[in-house]
Amino acid sequence: MRASSLLAVPALGLAIAACTAGPPPADHAEVIGHTSSAVINGQLDTTHQAVVAIVLQQGSQGGLCSGTIVKTDPATHIGWVVAAAHCVDLPPVFVLQGDDFAAAGVLRYDVIDYRADPRYGGQVGSPYDFAVLRIAGVDAATPTIPLVGASDGLAVGTSVLSVGYGRTSLIATGAGDENTVRRHVSKSLGQVGQMISYNMQTSGICQGDSGGPVLVSSGGVEKVAGVHSYVQGDCNGVGVSGRVSFGLSFLQGEIDKALPTEDCDLCGKIANSGNGLCAAATKACLADKQCAGYYECLSSGATKASCLAKFPKAEGPFNAAANCQCTQACTTQCKSNFECSTAPKCGYKLPAGECATCTESACCDEALACASDGTCYVCLKTNDKAAECATNAARKTMATCVASKCKAQCAGSGLDTGADPAATDPTGADPANDADGGAGATTTTVSACAISRTASSTGTSTAAYGLALAAVLIAARRRRRD
Repeated sequence: MRASSLLAVPALGLAIAACTAGPPPADHAEVIGHTSSAVINGQLDTTHQAVVAIVLQQGSQGGLCSGTIVKTDPATHIGWVVAAAHCVDLPPVFVLQGDDFAAAGVLRYDVIDYRADPRYGGQVGSPYDFAVLRIAGVDAATPTIPLVGASDGLAVGTSVLSVGYGRTSLIATGAGDENTVRRHVSKSLGQVGQMISYNMQTSGICQGDSGGPVLVSSGGVEKVAGVHSYVQGDCNGVGVSGRVSFGLSFLQGEIDKALPTEDCDLCGKIANSGNGLCAAATKACLADKQCAGYYECLSSGATKASCLAKFPKAEGPFNAAANCQCTQACTTQCKSNFECSTAPKCGYKLPAGECATCTESACCDEALACASDGTCYVCLKTNDKAAECATNAARKTMATCVASKCKAQCAGSGLDTGADPAATDPTGADPANDADGGAGATTTTVSACAISRTASSTGTSTAAYGLALAAVLIAARRRRRD
């Protein structure tokens, strides 16, 4: 049974919605994944941070499942999420980590790839309802909950904990679809075989909890013993989950397979996920009223000019987030990418010539910091017309670097306006003539491999992929206010 929508974001073609399909089987067993969207009569869960929401997408429709981060490799920033096979009937796009996935501060991880157990035939009741997703952007602080081993110790009466982001009320009531909060419920197993199940007359899992974990505690350590698969009845009958020990060969095989090569695409996903460099730039944009307002304005279909008129200091931080992959995070991996040529190396397009060459070689970090600052970016555009340019710290730092290291090349350009007069280049070297700088310097810019852009009616790039979550969060908060 696949029914009503949860959240939709038509401006970006992104949705957290549900999909429609035919009626449930005759025994009224229902998959509980991206069908509508946490645990009925459960408790708010603030401890199982490794349990995440999985956002699925296909065209303008999508859905939601739950899952568990079971392993991470901080060195490569790759993690593994275990979910249900029927959860990946629609392509998983990204994973959200947080007690409330619509709240500020949620972490987003791009999906690298995924695979369902090949023995799963798409039938409700299959004991092979397992899938593994690989995600980008994890680090040493990313939480995990490990899988049980071949001997899981499960028996009838074993106390377990189910966790997920699904419905909070029975399907028949029509309520609970818009839940975005993680919850848990304690149950006792009623049946244990190739699959495990429990009675749900008073509480249990429902739509949106699919792929979430059934946790068992042994020696004070919680492990994933089951994966939510389907329910019988109106989420008040029996809740059935795949037994991890039965599907362990597939799950472990996926976790152990060779890691992907870090190319431009993967580097971009890592940088735009979790606490990555570009994810931080996106958060900075969303935390800035000007930048967030500008993004909403563009997403509404308004022109760039009209949006900048409303939010004049948004262009710098917005571009910093959109261009982060090739200007900062993945310059090596993406240097040959064709679409990198559309953005300036150091965040702002300087007039061609010796001054630009020297500045990009000797003062690129300072230029990037200036370009990502709303006021400083405007100062560069207007030749420091506003009075506040004289007191802006980022502008002064850039000007001082230019005056110190590119004095001859930038004389009369205005880029050194506001420089600290006491600043000098202690080496006296001319970076434009250095072996590694000057005219021979390689320019790398924005890559489309991690930044998916959507053209507005004016032909202007309206959004970087790293900013796509903004629309989801805005829509969620707006729905709650209505």
